[in-house]
Amino acid sequence: MTRSFVVVASALSLVGAIYCGPVRAQQQGAPANAAGHQTPEPEPQRTDQGDPKPAPTAGASAQAAAPSDPQKQCVKPNEFAVELRSGRNPVGAAIVLATNFLPTNQRVDVGVRAPYEDGVRYFAGIDYGDETYLFKRQDAVTHRATESAPLVQRHLLEPDQTIVTLNMADDLAWFWSRVDLYLYTCNNPVGQSPWRVSSVSVRLSPYWFSIFAVIAEVLILYLWIAFALRKQDHTFASFLSALNPAKVSAGPDGKGSLSTFQTLAFSLAVAALITLLLLQTGTLVDLSGSILTLLGISGIGATIAKGTDSQRNTLSADNRAWLLRHGWIPVAKTVVDPSNATWRDFFSTDGVFDVYRYQSFIFGLVVIGGLIAAGVNQLSTFVVPNTILGIVGLSQVVYIGGKLVTPTNISDLNAAIVGLRTEEQKLKAAAVAKKQGQVASLAEAIPLIGQETYDAYRQKARDVAAIFTDATGIAIQDAAIEPIVT
Repeated sequence: MTRSFVVVASALSLVGAIYCGPVRAQQQGAPANAAGHQTPEPEPQRTDQGDPKPAPTAGASAQAAAPSDPQKQCVKPNEFAVELRSGRNPVGAAIVLATNFLPTNQRVDVGVRAPYEDGVRYFAGIDYGDETYLFKRQDAVTHRATESAPLVQRHLLEPDQTIVTLNMADDLAWFWSRVDLYLYTCNNPVGQSPWRVSSVSVRLSPYWFSIFAVIAEVLILYLWIAFALRKQDHTFASFLSALNPAKVSAGPDGKGSLSTFQTLAFSLAVAALITLLLLQTGTLVDLSGSILTLLGISGIGATIAKGTDSQRNTLSADNRAWLLRHGWIPVAKTVVDPSNATWRDFFSTDGVFDVYRYQSFIFGLVVIGGLIAAGVNQLSTFVVPNTILGIVGLSQVVYIGGKLVTPTNISDLNAAIVGLRTEEQKLKAAAVAKKQGQVASLAEAIPLIGQETYDAYRQKARDVAAIFTDATGIAIQDAAIEPIVT
């Protein structure tokens, strides 16, 4: 019994010695690093450094520590001050940025002016001053700089140097706070500390706050337009009514203009994206040729449509002068009232549904949606397919062509007034020829030209006055239709 107990006790002692040997070796103080600094306190066993190395056998010389794996993290959150902020490690290559701010909630490339090495990756950390944050492994990706990389194209990096793509959560930034960004490698051949540490001071741009700021900007710009176009005797209710896009984009005829609305929508969308880019990166961006073409199509279409409306819905100069002499229109220019403009004006021509207007409206919304979906990072490279540009352009051409060929009340009125002016000239010429001199008054001219001719003119004048009232809403007094023969 005693012999069995001794055997069992000896076996348990042997197992304990084998098991506890590596643990004791791990708990021993760390050796001084290459810079001569001593680790302040023993570090707990790292779960990401692989299995602990066995302790050297008694009497044998200590072996040099094996190089750490450069693909594994070598800094813990509680080691930030010692390993990164303290500057105890060798300074790495310079960090270069293509932007003034680092945007959150999206991937952003940060350049390191050091040759790219296969198998060596960079890790990242942020120092806020009072707190720190280490990026997760998947949020800091190291890759080689190529000729097509924006940092290389802007001559900030050379090809085959290093790019670290960071992905930061939105809660890391607040009101463009300034932080210190650290990039470091872990391929130190003599210990677990970082091998090279690079840092740069930069501001972080909050993503959602920037979005809300841009939305507020668009609302303010739109409200400002409606406020600028308000009437002098406006009320709060009339101001709210004036926010209708159809009334804001009303044309010279007081009706909603589709081309003006599209130009306004495109302009606000592009301005919003440019502002968003400015808030997120602190830089401006070039617009792609497709965006400029799109703005050009809508702008040219709006200009031609405005000219077409002016030509078709405005009285000619001679007719206007004739109407002023006869008192049919006031001398003061009337202000266009857009209060009657509605969404219906966007999709109809003279009250009839216009499929080409509807087509232009739909494809305009599609392009704006694609532009917003592309985001700020593609403003300089965003390409509208040629087929879409062709459809938008064709819709504008058909829309304007329809305006040119569709007769209007003003067109009919212009023709009717020209005919009445011709009849009046004939009356005056006949009276002058009969008298062989200038006529002093209409009463003197009537016997000269004959009552029947005079009555025929008055009847035609009444017809023209009826067309004029129908087109303008201005009633004509009976005395105003008398011919002027003096």
